[in-house]
Amino acid sequence: MIKSLSINNIALIDHLDIDFKEGLTVLSGETGSGKSIIIDSLAFVLGDRADKTLIKYGADNAEVTALFEVSKDNPVVSKMEEYGYGRDTEILLNRKMSVAGKNEIRIQGKTATLAILKEICAELVDIFGQGQHLSLLNEKNQLSVLDAFCNFNGDDVLLKNELCAQLNAINKELKSLGGSDAERARTLDILKYQIDEITAAKLDVGEEENLSAMHLRIVNEEKIISALELSIGNLNGEQGAISKIAESCSALKSIFSLENSVMELQNRLQSARLEIEDVSAELCELIEQTEYNQVNVDRLESRLEEIKQIKRKYGGSVEECLKFLDNAKTLYDGLSNCAEHINKLNTEKKAVLEEMYRVNEKIFAERKQVAEKLSRQIMRELCDLGMRGTNFVVQFNDKPTFEEYSLSPFSNGFDEVQFLMSANVGEPLKPLSKVISGGEMSRFMLAVKNITALAEKIPTMVFDEIDTGISGTMAQMVANKLANVSHNRKDGYQCIVITHLPQIVAMADVNLFIKKYEQNNKTHTDVEVLETYEQRATEVSRLMGGVGAHAVVSAKELIDWSVEFKKNL
Repeated sequence: MIKSLSINNIALIDHLDIDFKEGLTVLSGETGSGKSIIIDSLAFVLGDRADKTLIKYGADNAEVTALFEVSKDNPVVSKMEEYGYGRDTEILLNRKMSVAGKNEIRIQGKTATLAILKEICAELVDIFGQGQHLSLLNEKNQLSVLDAFCNFNGDDVLLKNELCAQLNAINKELKSLGGSDAERARTLDILKYQIDEITAAKLDVGEEENLSAMHLRIVNEEKIISALELSIGNLNGEQGAISKIAESCSALKSIFSLENSVMELQNRLQSARLEIEDVSAELCELIEQTEYNQVNVDRLESRLEEIKQIKRKYGGSVEECLKFLDNAKTLYDGLSNCAEHINKLNTEKKAVLEEMYRVNEKIFAERKQVAEKLSRQIMRELCDLGMRGTNFVVQFNDKPTFEEYSLSPFSNGFDEVQFLMSANVGEPLKPLSKVISGGEMSRFMLAVKNITALAEKIPTMVFDEIDTGISGTMAQMVANKLANVSHNRKDGYQCIVITHLPQIVAMADVNLFIKKYEQNNKTHTDVEVLETYEQRATEVSRLMGGVGAHAVVSAKELIDWSVEFKKNL
């Protein structure tokens, strides 16, 4: 059970410490006083979605701490030990959220993940709010509700899980081998096309780079020729370098006898003239070789586009395309020669499906038996809650043949269920969502909880406005059922209820009055424990809408009646 809850900077709450006890704890107060904020805070520390709008205006962060006490045999103790938090029967949870979105979680003072927090808290508290109405109306969730009542054979459940794992492994391997015969044939056709396309391209590493260089030279041929001609003209023209050097050499030769030192210089000029003549000759050869050819350009561009298309389809580079080709050939060879292995896998798959079908037949029988029992119990509870003409049935789909099941096997069996209800005598059975009102839905959910109260191991049950759409005599019946839910449980268990009904407030073992007040131009929420008989009578009187001493007398009579009722539980 939850022993205490500490809330900081949540909505209208600055700081609030609440102590909880066993039995039925009822939270009441004016509409908008902040009752649901307390439940939202509890849900937050239990791992509910962290919504930054919960943070009090002007605060940097919000924090909630909850202390629980459980029995030694509660499954949560083993779960705590499994995650390294010890085997204490007192469990301390803390969660903090900042405006910046930072989320901190601690269990027993040690950091924890949100997934671990949710897993542990699933064994601690069951919060029933308005959203569960909608959940139960969804037919997809009704099978899980039925299964919660079933007592499946543990060996069958383990076997079913093992078989599901085997089936998934076989299907995965079959998929790697192309799936069905038709799928495999399509895959082989695709692979052959890909192999042929890449092979026909005759890719060669380095070819694209060379072709790109050639293409660049061809498209810039005019610029190249212009540069070559200018260079040749400067070297070999009438006023070119070669002619000028020749003149210089003759001039120097004429003064050999007069200046011996110029002979060496003339020799050096003569060598330079020869080197320049050689450069000029090579430049002339380049001009002769440089000839623009549109056919060559088209051929180069076509080949480059072909390589580009192959790269786009099979990899970002020629190396990746060749790697893809090797893998495709390997896969093609494997798929072309795997008929024997596929036959073996299909035989194993059929055997697994047959065993799954057998186990699911047993699960189907258990569900059918429990569904009949559950229907009778729910109708009995609803009768106690004033819905005497109600008829309730769990409808199953037709049991599939093995061949039908093999086409679409499900891990949770081959059952589809639908909750059908008729709220009035003589009316036909219809889906729950089509016939049930808000008040009837609240009573229906309370009936379900009342049936499972003794079997459930979750120590704390929270009902957020279970009384929606209920008033008058029905309100007293709901109060009686809530008392039954909270008192027909072992020591250390508790129910926490938010309500506006005086009958439920009068039935409480602990009354918490939620009030809202203004201080320093700000609105705040606080909790007052109604400890005295007079305080409780005043609150019950307020909810009854009475005025004066007679209203208080009526409220006290209701409280006294509730006390006697609980003594007989």
